[in-house]
Parts: sequence; structure tokens; C-alpha cells
Amino acid sequence: MNVEVCSSSIESVIIANSAGADRIELCSGLSVGGLSPSKGLIELALKKSKIPIHCLIRPREGHFIYNKNDFETILYDVRYMKKMGVTGIVVGMINEDHDINSEQLNEVIKEASGIEITFHRAFDCLKDPKKNILKLSSMGVSRILTSGGSKSAIKGINNLIKWKLLSNNLIEIQPGGGINLKNIMNFKDAGFSSIHLSGTINSIWNQSYPKNIDKTFYDQKIRIPSYEIIKKIVNLAKYPM
Repeated sequence: MNVEVCSSSIESVIIANSAGADRIELCSGLSVGGLSPSKGLIELALKKSKIPIHCLIRPREGHFIYNKNDFETILYDVRYMKKMGVTGIVVGMINEDHDINSEQLNEVIKEASGIEITFHRAFDCLKDPKKNILKLSSMGVSRILTSGGSKSAIKGINNLIKWKLLSNNLIEIQPGGGINLKNIMNFKDAGFSSIHLSGTINSIWNQSYPKNIDKTFYDQKIRIPSYEIIKKIVNLAKYPM
């Protein structure tokens, strides 16, 4: 089973490589579910990484119903990322009826010709996800990153297994959302070909700072990558117990 690491820093990219991961989903803003990475992050990640990089394209936080300005930003990012040489992109757009926005997605697919496309967890916001599995395959999407319509992949594992069977191997169903050392074997035993995770731990600023400064940013928790966690997950995913 392959391991895809969601990375929002060069440190995470380096750790994912050294821990034996198979692919990176590069993004920023993990605290809001992931946003498009900066140009600097993309360029440096491509220099540092020996494993494929797929870039998330999400121009803002919040829902996945994109207006004209949002979508124009998405297309610019697609063109830039493809030009830079990423292996794939990760996108998702829906309409106000909570169905796939086929018009926007088709335009993205056209612009991204030649690289892989993953439809991200906007899939979990669809009112009828099952009917869209084979539709996405027919449109040219390689995989669907999903938590099975639940807050976490382990809670949605029954749906994930059903959707995997429904996909008939025409499109990959990739579990993602809260996958960790405690539950990874559930997905391996179910026969999924890859999983998606960040492999991070909470960290807070623990150094001293002047008492009269604004502490808003220093007191916030951040997620930092853990080599030990990712390495253990890679070993569990790839080698017999």
C-alpha cells in the first residue's frame, strides 16, 4: 500500500522522502484543511524531493463553490504548476446543488492535460457521491481522496469499502482524514492501494517572549511533521506483519 504525505513545509517534504513515502501532496494552511502552496514552496519542494509531488489547488478556505474570480485563480495555478513540472494536481469544485461542477472541472482537466488529477475531499460534500465515482473516472480523474463522507476515514470506512467496489478499479478510492498508527491496518486489510495522511503532531511556542507583546500568534498550536510517525506508518503499509 502506498503512502501519500500531505506536506505544508520543506521540512515535511524532506521527512516524507527520508521516511520512505511514495508521494507528496503539497499545500499550505493545514489548519484550514489545506490551501494552494506558494510558488517558493513549490519550486523548493521540487528541488528537494525525489518522490512525485502533487499540488493542492484551493484558492481560499471554506466551501468548494467557486465564483468567477476564484476559478480564474485556480486556472492560473494549474498552468503554473504544470509548467513547473509537478506530477499531478489535487482539485475539487462543486455547484450550489452539491453536485460536481462539471464545467469547471472539465476546463481544469483540459489545462492539466498530461499530469494526474485527484479530486479531493470536496467529494465528501456531494449529495450523491456514489453516482459521481464512475463519472469522475470517465472525465479523466485518476483518484478520489475521501473520508467516506464522514469526519474521518475510519468513521467512513464502510462507505470507502463500498465505493472501492463500485469503482471497479477504474478510479482509485484513496482514504484520507485522520489516518494514524492506530487505524492504518484497517485500510491495509481492506485492500486500499494508497492512503493519505499528514503524520504531524501538535507543537506550541514554548520559548520566552516579552510580556508586553501580542501573544496571539505565539500561543497558537501548529502541526509539525514527525519522522517517527511517518516511518512507522510506511513500514506498516508496505511490509508484512
